[in-house]
Amino acid sequence: MRIESLSPTCSAFLPRAAAPAAPPAAETADSVSLGQGFDLQARLASTAEVAANLEPKLQNYVPGEVLVKLRAGTTAQAIEGFATDYGASVARKIEMSAAMAARFEGELVQLKLPATMSTAQAMAAMAEDGRVAYAEPNFRIKTFERKPPKLPPTDLTDLQWNLRNSNGVDVKALDAWKITTGVRENGPVVAVLDTGIDYNHPDLASNMWTNPDPDLGDPTDGIYGTNLVEDTGDPLDDHNHGTHCAGIIGAAANNGGVVGLNWNTNLMAVKVLDSQGMGDTADAVAALAYATKKGARITNNSWGTDEYSQAMKDALAASPALHVCSAGNDGWDNDTHPSYPGSFDLDNVISVASHNRRNQLAPSSNRGASTVHIAAPGVAVHSTLKQGQWGALSGTSMAAPHVAGVAALIASKYPEADNATIKTRIMHSVDRMPSNDADLLISNGRLNAGRALAEDQVAPAAMVDFAARALDAGTVELSWTASGDDGTLGSAVRYELRYSHLPITANNEVKPGEVGFQDALPAPLEAPQEGGTREKARVDVRPSGKEQKLYWGLRAIDKVGNASAISLSSVTLPAGELAFEEPEDGDSRFTPEGSWGLISLAGRGRVWTDSPQGGYVGKRNDSLTSTGISLKDWKNPVLSFDAKVNTEKKYDTCEVEVYGRKWWGGTKWRPVASLSGIHDWKGYQVSLSDYEGQDIKIRFRFRSDDSRDFDGVYLDNVVVSGRQDQVGG
Repeated sequence: MRIESLSPTCSAFLPRAAAPAAPPAAETADSVSLGQGFDLQARLASTAEVAANLEPKLQNYVPGEVLVKLRAGTTAQAIEGFATDYGASVARKIEMSAAMAARFEGELVQLKLPATMSTAQAMAAMAEDGRVAYAEPNFRIKTFERKPPKLPPTDLTDLQWNLRNSNGVDVKALDAWKITTGVRENGPVVAVLDTGIDYNHPDLASNMWTNPDPDLGDPTDGIYGTNLVEDTGDPLDDHNHGTHCAGIIGAAANNGGVVGLNWNTNLMAVKVLDSQGMGDTADAVAALAYATKKGARITNNSWGTDEYSQAMKDALAASPALHVCSAGNDGWDNDTHPSYPGSFDLDNVISVASHNRRNQLAPSSNRGASTVHIAAPGVAVHSTLKQGQWGALSGTSMAAPHVAGVAALIASKYPEADNATIKTRIMHSVDRMPSNDADLLISNGRLNAGRALAEDQVAPAAMVDFAARALDAGTVELSWTASGDDGTLGSAVRYELRYSHLPITANNEVKPGEVGFQDALPAPLEAPQEGGTREKARVDVRPSGKEQKLYWGLRAIDKVGNASAISLSSVTLPAGELAFEEPEDGDSRFTPEGSWGLISLAGRGRVWTDSPQGGYVGKRNDSLTSTGISLKDWKNPVLSFDAKVNTEKKYDTCEVEVYGRKWWGGTKWRPVASLSGIHDWKGYQVSLSDYEGQDIKIRFRFRSDDSRDFDGVYLDNVVVSGRQDQVGG
């Protein structure tokens, strides 16, 4: 399945006019269309330029359709009136449960546009309509399967290396089954949003969810789920992909076929992809709404797209379920090239990469140090196929249902566990992968079902001798005695280390002049050693031109997410040699142009941003320019800064430029780096060695077109460092 584009929302962020004035009391704004007060041709003409700029950016969508989120409370009559104003027809209104609708805060409709109106035209025009929260394309989605299905060999059991592997790694299913094999009666429902499920398969029939309250007036509400591709209630698989994922989650045991992670479960079939493994976001959002309405505790989403859909994100956020998603099969870094829905930064989403039986990430698997949570088996995984068959498939599509299956086991064993608890157990119980792969995952490891289910109420002990000392202006050495998994026994799974220029509080109440532990800046540490072992670590920090005091906090976390008390320390670092430094307070050494401004962020203090009001508008070309910087006495100068970026990739950029002289082109502004896309805070370093011996300036120039807008760029800790030395004479 596919939800693929990196680009942030298409229309949710188009510039929008103010809402129209309220009509007379006799007819409310949400009960009628704009009627004669709405001039479609004038609206299309006034937004033609925006539509023209937007048109070439739209890819992988259903032509002639838009998904529109209307304001909360819009009536059915008003929806029809809205469609009529645009010469469109309502293909579908996405029906949600009352609780999900309240969180979604609006009405989502799929519109069929007239033949004379393009999707880009509709989006641009609707962005100026006060009735619209956002409008976006109906993006296509596809499977994340890497290879076509293969017929299975006769010996099925030995082929399930993913569950038990005597010559490599597996998910430790045998350990998990000692604790639980899943619960069917009143157990968690797992919705498989896919190509459907072969609900007659001998390995799946006994574990199919059955609809306790089918809506007789809704032909799409079937016994085993729904078919949103053909608008029927029959979600029978016509591809293989969905049946294969379902078998990994919940194939029955001891019946001569394969076995899933859950021997007993409730598999809801939600067919959202066709026989070619293709679909669209309208069906995907409708699928999430259906699964939520019918009580799904967990959804498996082995599909994706590069395209950012605001409707998809809103639906996921509004659903109370835990959503397990494939990371994608392009072999790229989702930190810089997102794959949705896995790349949505939501608490109830888990993005899953794939690994092989030799403890390596699959070459085709996407990865991301800040966007992909965990790895699971995804190479030659043996499971169920349609028409009662079995076979092996590969891809992150196969990895995600392993995590969904373990999530269902956790929900079966611990029915009171919320999404955060289930996600924490899965994330903190991993087997750490080799460092070259571990560094590409948030959890640093691969799924361990046995540890994720462990009954563990004892937290690691605090590191009472935690201490910090300065080695130089930019290096701190930390030391402590390792904690354990249970108190001081065994080994904890991971450390969480953070630091700040403000005192860190270990309490829930943060006083003025303090920062909470979670708001301090994170720093990486290696995995903990055996309890009682003496440990040391060196951490590089941004130097300052004056003496600076840094505050540190450290805690250990065990395999199910129990955390030790936070240990605190502090250290004063000497002043470093800097050619340029932005002061923490007082007058800035930058001159802002346009909307650039200073704001205050928890854990960082003052930072520069092009969007101090929380989101930039179109057609920007604004600069943040430094005062003069003398490099006459500096060798190997380097520009360093931290940046957080949320822009439309490729189209909206922040260019880092230097004003100086090069022998082949005179003195002028030249780009040295470019910031675009979406990523959290990270450090950048740019060599300025070409400008040794000169007086220069630094400029951050933000440019955007007028079709989409996002949160913008944030800058902190801008310094120019190097080695002070006479450069010639």
